Amino acid sequence: MVVSQASVLNEYKTRTPSTESSPGHFSADEQRRLAKLWQQLLQYLDENKQTSIRVTNELLQRGIHDWSTLQASDYPNPETDADQEALTRSAWEQFTKGDTGLRRMSLFTRKQSLTHEQLVLDRYVSETVWQHIDRMAGRHVSLLPDSYFPSFAHRDANTRNVRDVFWATVSVKCHPDIWVHRYLRASGWDVGKALAMIKSVIEWRAEEAVDRVNYEGDVGLGLDEMRLGMSQLVGKDRLGHPLMYVRVRRIMPRAAEGFAFKRYLVAQFDALQNVNRGNQRITMLYDFTGFTMDNTPLAMVQFMVSLGLRPYAEASSVLILLVDSWLFSNLWSLVRPFLDVNLGARIIFAKDISNVRVFVDDDQLPVELGGKNTFAAKYVLPEESENKKMFDMDGRRKAEDCWRERIAEFEKSTRKWADMVVDATDADAVDPELASTVRRTDAARDLGAAELELRKFVRSKNIFERLGMVDSNGSLQLPE
Repeated sequence: MVVSQASVLNEYKTRTPSTESSPGHFSADEQRRLAKLWQQLLQYLDENKQTSIRVTNELLQRGIHDWSTLQASDYPNPETDADQEALTRSAWEQFTKGDTGLRRMSLFTRKQSLTHEQLVLDRYVSETVWQHIDRMAGRHVSLLPDSYFPSFAHRDANTRNVRDVFWATVSVKCHPDIWVHRYLRASGWDVGKALAMIKSVIEWRAEEAVDRVNYEGDVGLGLDEMRLGMSQLVGKDRLGHPLMYVRVRRIMPRAAEGFAFKRYLVAQFDALQNVNRGNQRITMLYDFTGFTMDNTPLAMVQFMVSLGLRPYAEASSVLILLVDSWLFSNLWSLVRPFLDVNLGARIIFAKDISNVRVFVDDDQLPVELGGKNTFAAKYVLPEESENKKMFDMDGRRKAEDCWRERIAEFEKSTRKWADMVVDATDADAVDPELASTVRRTDAARDLGAAELELRKFVRSKNIFERLGMVDSNGSLQLPE
């Protein structure tokens, strides 16, 4: 199925989300393609039961700056630190202390021309949340266990098991079909292409140790990246999808290592996917007003686009780019060739707020953009006891054993279902009451419940859980 921008616009104008080619609304042909993809996926997983992929660790790199010499009073407060002259002088002092491993003296001339907001963002952007909490407490705070291992069945932290990566990824959804079918849509329902895409995503998640990014959550991210609201959940779009607002002017990846910004993006994308368990999409509003190349150099724009192409394919409803910069328009011409047809149809250029209002009502549009919405998921620091279950190894082992049992049950029911669907009549292929389909639906529900229990031991709490926005079923609940 090829999506056109006209069809996307019509959904928002009529406030009627399309259900075409989505779980529960597949045609007989689409159901058969899904079944064939599962047959090939299960064969691939069977052939790679013992296959491990080495972690390359780009997202898990650490800055080498020693924060132990800083005092609480050294840290800038963007809300009260209004003395630009003092801030510029402090920046010079920071640069003349020597090589911090994070900055370079040659950048000071660029700093002299930055705005006050950019200077604040540029000072200590690489201090992580955990480093900040330790420094403020004057001791090491036990937010997470000191040692990490992927699972009891695979304890080597330097590699990842292919099967484990796949099932850990798909079981965060209410039904694994929700995740798998997105690659069929992204590939134009070409089973071979969809399988290749899924394999590449599994390899990417293994190589980048995305499971550990989830394990550490925001405690391993930059404090200012979280606290200053570079991206915030602010409400819903006109179709009810979660609305993420990204203030591009607050992104200063050149002030820190590139991997730190990439880790921030992946952590944010995955946190949303983990609490968005149904087939609901996410709308991204990128505010490029005041955009400069200091905010998002080409490599970072390409990385953001690549996330939507494969790792999180078909996860977005629309990506709204609010642009007032000819510079970004020129930059975008270099990125556009990398887009596929479906993703391109969901990218909307908004010259002003009136264009944004086609997709977002005033009561959900942030006040700073001329709307009436004062809500934003403002950052709250983690507390020492909030991840206490992650220290319970007996509980984790029990939850993992149950999860693996549920995987085996789902695999068994899926094999029988797929064999039936491939040769079934059109009516039987899409009949939700067919015995094999009912058994598979029940197995998917049990697998989802097992993952909900296991995540308490292997994923640290995220900002949405901290704010009480996640219900007992692990699903995001947006304020009315």
